[in-house]
Amino acid sequence: MKKISVGLLLLSLAFVARGAEPDNKPASPPANPTAETGKAKKATRPAKKVSTKTQAEIIAAAFPEFDHLPDIVYKKVGDQALQMEILTPKGLKNPAAPVLVYIHGGGWSGGDRFRMTRPDISGVFHHCAKAGIICASIEYRLNSPKASAFDSAIDCKDALRFLVKNAAQYHIDPTRIATIGGSAGGHLSLVTALGDPKKYPGDPELAAFDPASIRCEIAYYPATDFTDEKLAGRFLGQRATLMFGGPADQKRDIMRLLSPVVLIQKNSTPIFCFHGDKDTVLSVDNSRKLFAQGKEVGAEIQYIEVKEGTHGFGLNCSPTIEEITATAAKFVIEHLQR
Repeated sequence: MKKISVGLLLLSLAFVARGAEPDNKPASPPANPTAETGKAKKATRPAKKVSTKTQAEIIAAAFPEFDHLPDIVYKKVGDQALQMEILTPKGLKNPAAPVLVYIHGGGWSGGDRFRMTRPDISGVFHHCAKAGIICASIEYRLNSPKASAFDSAIDCKDALRFLVKNAAQYHIDPTRIATIGGSAGGHLSLVTALGDPKKYPGDPELAAFDPASIRCEIAYYPATDFTDEKLAGRFLGQRATLMFGGPADQKRDIMRLLSPVVLIQKNSTPIFCFHGDKDTVLSVDNSRKLFAQGKEVGAEIQYIEVKEGTHGFGLNCSPTIEEITATAAKFVIEHLQR
């Protein structure tokens, strides 16, 4: 009982310090204008940073069935080191195991890789551990005057390139990679899975290591089409310069490269989307449109509309969080074990 109490205490510290949601509640909105709120909040004191040691303890408590490799630098941009966490199922004997890569949300301008403790993500990780699947969680450049959402997408591509390049070191099968994410992370995971890598050039040292393919992708409540003024209107005004690197009318090419509805093709990565019908942050029409477009072009795509689901699904959704994660994990495991 004592160990369980310590674990719960550490998880509580993580939620408070990192702004992640407690179990069965959606993530706390970030302090900047983001897709998770669509509005700017008044300035508040920054959250107290959790030490690396404490983060390791939090992750150990959240994922006891994994061995944890922390703070792995996958690339540097100027003086910024971008990192990832790798979780390897304990006792894994497979010298080249599949890997599921989580891309966090936060409106492209907030959040961090430690949001993998969210119940809608951690639940999938727990299922993957039993199936012998490695899980990773990555960070990327957040939206700022120095980095657009396109830069975020490039970083996500580079994180996968890093895993391919260093597959032997981390006991990864570079031909069996999947992605998962929610909100902005759901969008970026879709772009990572669907976008032609050559159109997202990143670190030259990683350029030769594009994955041969991505086996599948899970997207929770994502943005899907920045070319659609009805869906993406609030991103096309003043915020466009931050999101796309310039005014919307001058960045149509970038907006298309960030629009999964435009990117999806017949031979695209298999996709499974989940979206709440009561989502007031990123409308359910985003996933409805992606699903319709996927069906039109003949792509392999599945979609579950979560009844009474808000942004983050919430407490009273149907299917439940547990049912969603079980379904998502089944999809991932089936595709990664082929």
